[in-house]
Formats: sequence, structure tokens, C-alpha cells
Amino acid sequence: MAAITVLGDLLVCAVLLLASIGVIGTEPTTRAEETAAWQSAGKLYFGWLVVGAASFALLRIPKALLAHVATMLLSPVALFVLLLSSGLG
Repeated sequence: MAAITVLGDLLVCAVLLLASIGVIGTEPTTRAEETAAWQSAGKLYFGWLVVGAASFALLRIPKALLAHVATMLLSPVALFVLLLSSGLG
């Protein structure tokens, strides 16, 4: 269950990132649209984090809970480090 959780979380993080920069959906053309896209992605990210953590806690699946929280918190950090190391940041 933990492996499926990690894969699902990585997929969600990737889709939210692609949606926030306009690869999926409409590309933001103004600063206001860009800000709105990032805010929407942020709300969905934190909603996914909280609902997933609450669900796994209520279902008493500690390995999946730990995997979910770790993946959701470490994915943005890993992406940031990857961008900095590639020279894009």
C-alpha cells in the first residue's frame, strides 16, 4: 500500500506542477493568471496532503501515512534541488 501511495503522490505532484506552469490546461499569460495558477495548485497540494494524511490515519495504515507525508513534503524539496543543480533555478 505504501508503494502505491508514493506513486500516486508523485503523480499528483507532477500534474500539479505541470498545471501551475501551463503545460496542462491553459498557459498563464499575465502575472495575475500565473499567480492564480500557483495558488490553485497550492490549495490542491495542501488539500491532498491533509485529506490523505487524515484518511490513512483514520484507516490505521501507518506505513502508508508515513509514505504519504514523506513523499508530499520531500517532493517539492527534491524538485527544487534538481532545478538548482541543473542550472534552471
